[in-house]
Formats: sequence, structure tokens, C-alpha cells
Amino acid sequence: MNPVATLLGSQKSDPQAVKKWAAEDFAISIGLLRECPYHGQPFKAKPSMWNGKRWPGKTIDPMDPAVRAFNGDTRELMAAVEDVAGRYGDRCEYCEASEREVFD
Repeated sequence: MNPVATLLGSQKSDPQAVKKWAAEDFAISIGLLRECPYHGQPFKAKPSMWNGKRWPGKTIDPMDPAVRAFNGDTRELMAAVEDVAGRYGDRCEYCEASEREVFD
């Protein structure tokens, strides 16, 4: 089964966007990222389990939809996970922005 079709039905989709979503989901599943319970936005988990050299203690299931989005290429998946995780801060961007908001 094609993961692109699974995620978006019969609509055409951008394969890079699907890979980004898959990498985010995988990073959340291994504990590298967390998802804000209020906004659904990813942010870095603390303490960081990933140091770039050490696998976070679980093997990659080849049937995982995230792996299938990368056509089974786990190296490409892990590179995408590192790239995606590096783009997020330590807190949900919406929660952080709401705390800086000034009320009259």
C-alpha cells in the first residue's frame, strides 16, 4: 500500500511534505519530539535522547508507515528526523507566543 495514498486518499500530494510528516511522526514516536496537547505542534522533548551517534533504544520496524514513506531507506528517514527535529524549539511556538502577548 502506498503511504501517500493512505495519508491523503486519492489526492495528489507533495512527496517531500509526506516525508516531512513521516519524519515528524517518527521523531515523536521515538521520543525526540513531543506534541503540544493544546496546539498539536511538535517541540523538542527534554532531556534530548538523541545525540546523533546513539540510537534511542529501539529498532526501526520496516513496516512502519514512516519507513514506507521513505521507500524503506532508514538512513534517509533518520537524516530527515535529525533535520526536522533541529527546526523546533524547546517549547510549542504558539504557547511561547501567547506568554509574550501583552494584554491591556
